[in-house]
Amino acid sequence: MNGDTEGLTRRERLRRQTVEEIKQRAFELVDAGGVTEVTIASVGKAMGMSPPALYRYFPSRDALLEALVVDAYADLGSTVASAARSGAEQDAPARVVLIAQAYRHWALAHPRRYAMLFSDRSPGAQDPPDGITAFNQAMLALLPALGEIAPPSAADAATPLEEALLRWAQEIGAPADIPLAALRLGVLGWSRIHGLISLEIAGAFDSMGMDAGLLMAAEIETVINAAGG
Repeated sequence: MNGDTEGLTRRERLRRQTVEEIKQRAFELVDAGGVTEVTIASVGKAMGMSPPALYRYFPSRDALLEALVVDAYADLGSTVASAARSGAEQDAPARVVLIAQAYRHWALAHPRRYAMLFSDRSPGAQDPPDGITAFNQAMLALLPALGEIAPPSAADAATPLEEALLRWAQEIGAPADIPLAALRLGVLGWSRIHGLISLEIAGAFDSMGMDAGLLMAAEIETVINAAGG
């Protein structure tokens, strides 16, 4: 018995196992056809459960989707953090490359989960706090690497953007000595890489005869060079 289930009653362990199986079946539906395929009825059918029985575990479709979002963010964040740890002995530019590649590889391996996180949910849907915390593992891996490349901050934050970046860094628990240039590149670099990945998943580069991997490598090089000032 591992630490996650130690001390639980048999009923509680069975409930936890059922919750995990429900999420697994729901992810299979996402992977097969996108987030719109996930309904209480479709998941119940995959589980061999009636919708009323499924409601005992998730009170609504939105609650189930929120659980999927948290788990997907956690998987993406931990994948990126693991890549950063694997390159701990390498220099900062090499770690930035590893981090960006791990992020892209996860997105390409799970394109519909990636779309679920960033584009396919209902307008106005908010990321659950646990999901944001899980995703921040990726940023907390990237920022220190950029911080080793970027020059020290010349002065205290002076612009609204710089002030917002410092507030955000403090909220996610980033080291206090990371230069503002690294914070800025962390956000702007991620947004550009995200855009490239989203276009790659959509097949936009295929009709152009462009190699998305080469485009990604060029963008990562741009981020590294910009971090160095």
